[in-house]
Amino acid sequence: MKLPVQSNKAPLCVVQISDCHLGADSGDCLLGMDTDHSLEAVLQSVAADCPEIDILVASGDLAAHGDASAYQRLAARLKGMAKQVVWLPGNHDSSSLMQSVVGDQWMPSRLMLDGWQLVFLNSAVPDQVGGFLANDQLAILAEAGQFDCPTLVFVHHHLRPVACAWLDEQQIANADAVFATIANKDQFKAIICGHVHQQSEQVFQNIGLLTTPSTCVQFAPNSDDFALDDRNPGYRRFWLGDKGEFQTRVSRVKGVIFAVDNLARGYE
Repeated sequence: MKLPVQSNKAPLCVVQISDCHLGADSGDCLLGMDTDHSLEAVLQSVAADCPEIDILVASGDLAAHGDASAYQRLAARLKGMAKQVVWLPGNHDSSSLMQSVVGDQWMPSRLMLDGWQLVFLNSAVPDQVGGFLANDQLAILAEAGQFDCPTLVFVHHHLRPVACAWLDEQQIANADAVFATIANKDQFKAIICGHVHQQSEQVFQNIGLLTTPSTCVQFAPNSDDFALDDRNPGYRRFWLGDKGEFQTRVSRVKGVIFAVDNLARGYE
């Protein structure tokens, strides 16, 4: 199936935020950081940088403990920020509560927009920290591969190691099945995730694998054991061109100092 690719258009703007970890009440903290405050700082940066957003993707761990009140606050804040908002569940989330708050419109599996295809997969496994893509999610990916148009895939967990031993134990367990599903399909440009609370970029089998900072605490890169980083919260922006090309950049909040518990050795 071939989709028309329009030309002479301004690039599409896609913004990804991830790992908000909002508590049941506004002002709740994660590892010493007020996650509502840090999210607001990120969203203000997004608004200043991206006056018109086509799709805003919130890629999992939106709530710290899956509280409905957290999803309600987030939905109210994100409403109207973009032409389309998309939520993905993470391992801290309740997918059913998310859906009860925002409905199916904010939790699609695929979107087509001006010649681009965006795919949204659920890698969360109930009562587990690590990720896995069930057969129905692999089927979504396989169906997306039938369309000959540039494609980005968003998912919560990462597919390949990011050089953090403690986090790499939590990557998608059946990543080989994912890569087999999209093997030799050049339309897949990148797979983008959150979960690792840090920025990384790599290429595997000619596909970009990108991770995005959290809107709250950051995990230190290249760490064997749990460790926090002193970098500020951030987000990732994409420019999607009309000929299948894209650019991406991570931006972080500037001019704000965030409190964090550097003595912490883990969290729940």
